[in-house]
Amino acid sequence: MERPPSVPLTALARAWAIIGSQSVGGGASTLFLMRRELVERYRWLSAREFLEDYALCKLSPGINLIALTGLVGNKLAGPRGLVVSVAAMLLPAGAITALMTAGYTTVRDEPLVAAVLSGAGPVTAGMTAGVAFTFARQAMRRGWRAGADWGYLALAVAAGLFTGVSTLALIAVGLAVGALFLRGETTRASGDPGT
Repeated sequence: MERPPSVPLTALARAWAIIGSQSVGGGASTLFLMRRELVERYRWLSAREFLEDYALCKLSPGINLIALTGLVGNKLAGPRGLVVSVAAMLLPAGAITALMTAGYTTVRDEPLVAAVLSGAGPVTAGMTAGVAFTFARQAMRRGWRAGADWGYLALAVAAGLFTGVSTLALIAVGLAVGALFLRGETTRASGDPGT
């Protein structure tokens, strides 16, 4: 994907401030907003680049969405882009979180608040499943190989849900399978027709 040598810092700050101020609900909503702003709205990254950058950041210790923010900021505007991106995402999110936490302490025992919050779990689970399905579709190869990919995905999900295998081990196996069996294969996220 061709990209300008550097995205203006003001545009980068604006995009990350939107993400940081609207990503209520945690990881799934943040990831959804990142993809929407960076891939679909501004087209600074291809779907493939975003998916690969996200996968790479899953290997980093700590909060991988902050790592993704820094990686993308650096990719788009160098070291200053990294600093601007992380600050523009975290400052609004931190301020909103502090205000919401302070407000919550005054109403947390109200029955209506408990009822409202009981709906947050299913919504968050649905958003997480939606983002996961979108990424899975993008990562799949075309043709008959897609069946093998969906089978491999099912095995990875089963291993993650029903065994005590660590996340790092699952990711390591995924990297090994990719290196050994999937080299050079076209996926839906590659930008080819059929994306």
